[in-house]
Amino acid sequence: MSGRKRIKLSGAAYKKKRLAKEAALSKQKGAILKFLSEAEPCEDKSVEPLEPKAGCSHDLVSEPTTTVADSPGSTTFPILLSEESSSNAKETSLIEVEMEPGATATAMEVEQSLPEEEINEPVSRPCKFSPSLLRDPGLWMDMTNELRHFLVSNGPQQVNRFKFPKDQHKRGFNRKYYRRELPNSEITNRSWLLYSESRDAVFCFCCKIFPTNAAVSVLCTTGYNDWRNINRALANHEKADYHTKACFKWKDLETRLHLHLTIADTNREQLKSETQHWRNVLTRLIILIRTLATQNIAFRGTSSKLHERNNGNFLKFVEAISEFDVVLEKHIKMVTNKETHIHYLGPGIQNEIINLLSLQIREKILVQLSVAKYYSIILDCTPDINHMEQMTLMVRFVTATEFPESGSERISIKEHFLSFIDINDTTGAGMTKVLLENLEALNIDIKDMRGQGYDNGSNMKGKNKGVQAQVRELNPRAFYVPCNAHSLNLVVSDAASCAIETAKFFNIIQSLYVFFSGSTHRWNTLKQHLSTNHQWLTLKPLSATRWESRIDAVKAVRNQIGKIDDALSAVMEDTTSIPNTIAEASVIQDNICNFHFLCGLVLWYDILFVVNITSKRLQGIEEDLHGAVEQLERARLYLRNYRSDEAFENVIKTAQNLAVELGIDGNFPPEQNARVRHKKRQFDYEARDEPIADPQQKFKVNFFYKVLDCVWRSLEDRFEQIKEHSRMFGFLYSIQNVTEISREEVKQQCDQLEKALSHGEQRDIDAADLCYELCVLSSHLPTNCNTPRTVLDYIYKNKMSSMFPNMCIALRILLTLPVTVASGERSFSKLKLIKTYLRSTMSQERLVGLATISIECELAHSLDLDEAIKAFASQKARRAPL
Repeated sequence: MSGRKRIKLSGAAYKKKRLAKEAALSKQKGAILKFLSEAEPCEDKSVEPLEPKAGCSHDLVSEPTTTVADSPGSTTFPILLSEESSSNAKETSLIEVEMEPGATATAMEVEQSLPEEEINEPVSRPCKFSPSLLRDPGLWMDMTNELRHFLVSNGPQQVNRFKFPKDQHKRGFNRKYYRRELPNSEITNRSWLLYSESRDAVFCFCCKIFPTNAAVSVLCTTGYNDWRNINRALANHEKADYHTKACFKWKDLETRLHLHLTIADTNREQLKSETQHWRNVLTRLIILIRTLATQNIAFRGTSSKLHERNNGNFLKFVEAISEFDVVLEKHIKMVTNKETHIHYLGPGIQNEIINLLSLQIREKILVQLSVAKYYSIILDCTPDINHMEQMTLMVRFVTATEFPESGSERISIKEHFLSFIDINDTTGAGMTKVLLENLEALNIDIKDMRGQGYDNGSNMKGKNKGVQAQVRELNPRAFYVPCNAHSLNLVVSDAASCAIETAKFFNIIQSLYVFFSGSTHRWNTLKQHLSTNHQWLTLKPLSATRWESRIDAVKAVRNQIGKIDDALSAVMEDTTSIPNTIAEASVIQDNICNFHFLCGLVLWYDILFVVNITSKRLQGIEEDLHGAVEQLERARLYLRNYRSDEAFENVIKTAQNLAVELGIDGNFPPEQNARVRHKKRQFDYEARDEPIADPQQKFKVNFFYKVLDCVWRSLEDRFEQIKEHSRMFGFLYSIQNVTEISREEVKQQCDQLEKALSHGEQRDIDAADLCYELCVLSSHLPTNCNTPRTVLDYIYKNKMSSMFPNMCIALRILLTLPVTVASGERSFSKLKLIKTYLRSTMSQERLVGLATISIECELAHSLDLDEAIKAFASQKARRAPL
């Protein structure tokens, strides 16, 4: 054995050392609890209490701590439980880890409980921490990504102005340990060294925020407080490899945080860039879909893949735009190279965007309708290419638009399309049921309906079972106004079928178009003869439904009858013409070179010209009952004056001028061997009726008078309904003249209007107040306010709606009543452009969406695309960030 003596502590020495260790631990027991009290704030003025921010999952909260075990004498340490450490925890909570009395957690044990992790995880949301965390590393119990970024961004803050406590050996921390003396006597700062007031220990800033399994020093975990050996511990620690690596991580993160180059920032920028890319792609696709829908262009083809033939207009336009647009070029490359399976180019996305745009347009219309309150509906039906009955639903209302520059409001009359409805039951009851269901689905109150506009079909206008009758049973204030354009069309139709000569006349007009349009050679011959004039009209076919439009066909023959006759002669003299063609041309030429035909041509041109002007005026959206009645009265006055001997002589003279142009006799040919038919004379007749022998007089009685009398009689019968409504609101047409009539008469008319606008206990206006407002307003109106529209515009422009409320309501209801259903007819024009033969399998939802965008194109172009993208992203869960 060697001479060295082995030194071994006695039992008393071991006991003394153990008791000193327990005394040191007892001083630290519960030190952190003063920062986490249940009710009272922190008493230590040198340490600020923690103020957690709502919504942050990593804040320290001042809530009662929950212990794992409640054994006496146990020591607990609070640990922050984050969302990452517990999948079931929805909010951050504090738990305590139990330790046996007298036991200390070694550095390796604590480090094993904190595994090494990626230090730059994406930040889910910003989080604010208490400034006290910067000065006390003993409170950093759970190092989360948000806390790490918070600490590195603010940097380590060393405690200087503080009376450091002493242990039982009268040793304690000193500020001199913040500095290190180099061999050349220079002093360098240990910026990584921090003192914890709550633990009375020192920590390594970088090793604490970047924990690693390789760390063996308590400077990285629970803190070092062996003040006797602190110099040696600090010197060994700053030479350790894990400390050097942690310092590099600290400085690297600090630099990237200052330059916003962290992984979280990079991911955020990448996500933002990706989001912006998809928003740009979706914006272009929405604009493209809106343009195709507005122009009624087909979307799909036989293929649904890019860069293939017959893949439809939508994909072809996407390919064309990508030739010069960087966004779509990048998107197509990603789709082609299969870098993404999300492309938003399929027919399903097309339907979703079409439906989205149509819903936003309809929402705008319904918002305006709810503000306007009173409305009228316009219904009309037509079969589509699939022989399905489509009913158009439109609304008419009056709105007040505010002008910011003047601060006033201007009124406008609007008619908007809502939907096409596929109906199977075309009876009055079936259509009424469908109408009420759709109004309820659109959240439109039928009690606010004040007008109904339909065509003259029996299922619509029927007095007992028609749609208008059944709706008025529910709401008597929903006045039925038949379409005046349809009524005028029926007037001409009645006149055209009242005499055989009239039917023959229109058959000759149609035969001219059929003959020349049946062959390109004959049509070129016609054009060669008509083109000698600087302004020439082509022959038009007769419309089977729109009789007033026949003015175009009659006008072309009326103004170019001589040229047409020359073209017929050229066809008959052509040696290449077959006998049947020559015979047909000869018959047509004989028909038009007839003085009866020429007189009928002049008469019908004059009648159709006036009817066409009236029909065009009635089809305006802003046309009201007052303007419609005035225009109809002008047409009636013209036709009444036209039925005179003077007008008949003018017809004969004009026809004779045409006869000179054709080179025929300008007189009626005498009837040869005409059989005189004797009618049985009744007993009360005094004399026998003498037959008319003069051909001119016979034409005057049997054709001229007969057609005009039929038109006059039909005008009286078919426009009785609009006259009734005109009498009801008649005193509102001439408000300036109210002062010329007695107050009692004005009050009587107001009472009648109040009764018409009342249903049960509900009423729209007060007759007494309306009479007073009418008398006051009539004396202040300018001379140019002579119509209901201009009067209402004057009231809103001068902000007097609160002074004349009953007047405004009465005028709004009057202007809400529809005059025609021309808007519904225009929607059918769009229907035939959208649902064509090649697109006949289109679904009803897609048809309604495309029709809404096409008909309401102005509203479609006024939509906010950002709002559309937000709505698309909220309604449709997609994997692409929007």
